[in-house]
Amino acid sequence: MAVKAVYLPDPAIHNDSIEISGEEHHHLMVARAEADEKIEVFDGRGQVWLCSVATIGKRATLLHVESSRDVPPPAIELILAQAMIRSTAFELALEKAVEVGVTRIVPFVAARSNMTSSRIERWRRIIVEAAKQSKHFHVPAVEDPLTFPQVLDLSAASKIVFSERQGNSLRSSLYGAPVLYLIGPEGGWTDQELESAHSRGFRFVSLGQEILRSETAAIIGGALIRHELGDF
Repeated sequence: MAVKAVYLPDPAIHNDSIEISGEEHHHLMVARAEADEKIEVFDGRGQVWLCSVATIGKRATLLHVESSRDVPPPAIELILAQAMIRSTAFELALEKAVEVGVTRIVPFVAARSNMTSSRIERWRRIIVEAAKQSKHFHVPAVEDPLTFPQVLDLSAASKIVFSERQGNSLRSSLYGAPVLYLIGPEGGWTDQELESAHSRGFRFVSLGQEILRSETAAIIGGALIRHELGDF
C-alpha cells in the first residue's frame, strides 16, 4: 500500500510530534488512516518527514516523526504556459501536468480563450493534491493569468509552441532547460499569435496528425519533453 502524503507548508514540530488538523486531517480520516501507519509530511520545498500515526481524534491526527530527508529539486525546469480554456478541462490539464513533472504553470488569455476568470486558490489546491498523489515533493508554482504578449516575454533556454500547423520535430527544438512550452485554446492559435511567437524565437512543434484537445496536448507535450531530455 502506498504511503499517504500530507502537505504542510510550515509544519510545527514539537517533541518529535506533528499535529495534523483542518483539511489535511479530514483527508486522513477519509483515507482511513490507522494507528502506527506510516505517513509522509512534506512542505512543498523538498523537505520530507517520515512519520507514524500516534493517535487519531475527531479534530486532529497526531504523528510521531521518525526521520527526515531532503529531496532535490527536479533535474529539469519545465514550464507549462496553458491557455485559459473551460474550467473542467483547464483543471484536468493542471492536475495531469503536475503528475508528469511540470514545475511551473503559467495560465494566459489567448485570443480564442473561452474562460477568463482566475480561480487561483482552487488551482493551487488541485496542484497540491496532484503533487501528493504523484509524490512530487516540490510543489509546482501556479501564477495569476498573463496576457499572451507577457507569456512571450518569459525567459527559457527552449521555447516551444505546440501547434497543429507549421510543426517541426520536438528533438530539434530543444536546446536545454528551462523549457517553456505553450498550449493553445480549444479553438487553436490565430495567425497573429503564431507570427508573434515566431518573431520572439519560439519553435513550432507538432504532436502528430491527430487534433488533440488542449488539455491532452498539455499532458502529452510535457511527458514528451521530459522523455527527449532523458528525464523519464
